[in-house]
Amino acid sequence: MAVLRLGLLMAAVGGAISGYGAAAPSAARPLPRVVLRSDGIASGDAHRSQGLRFGTAKSAAVAAASVLLGTPLGSQVSPDCGIGHPMTLVTYKGGFTLQFLKEKLVGWSLDRPADPRFRTAAGITIGSTLAAVRKGYPNIDVDDGSLGPMFTRLGDPSGFLDGLSPNSHVTGLYAGRTCMVW
Repeated sequence: MAVLRLGLLMAAVGGAISGYGAAAPSAARPLPRVVLRSDGIASGDAHRSQGLRFGTAKSAAVAAASVLLGTPLGSQVSPDCGIGHPMTLVTYKGGFTLQFLKEKLVGWSLDRPADPRFRTAAGITIGSTLAAVRKGYPNIDVDDGSLGPMFTRLGDPSGFLDGLSPNSHVTGLYAGRTCMVW
């Protein structure tokens, strides 16, 4: 039954991405796991699902994301983050934000308090330890950057930490072009 639900959900997401539209999930249906990828997001298994990729038109991306995440909580335009063009941030329940530049999906971010169903393919989420991040993503770069402790690795989601020790915790995740608004 779970496989059938996931298949129907991905068909709906595929339809939204293709421009056929999609409806927001009903309250009775549980929302699926969301896999946070370096090129977008996916439902369920990140390796079998095409998901929602960067470059998708804003209208299609918001429709597809609404199938996975429910109705957006709101949106805001940030004139300072788009390098000469305003960036639009669409927020969802669970600390998740889609980020758009010139009407195209260019990034995502996950902040606290985060819904635990948001995870990277390696299982990393808000609250994971730096030790778990290093295990899931060997050879990451960790430093005390201008925005605070963070980790990065080309081709994988990046994130913020509350310290640099192995027991430090992930406080935020992101991929693509993002505008961090506090």
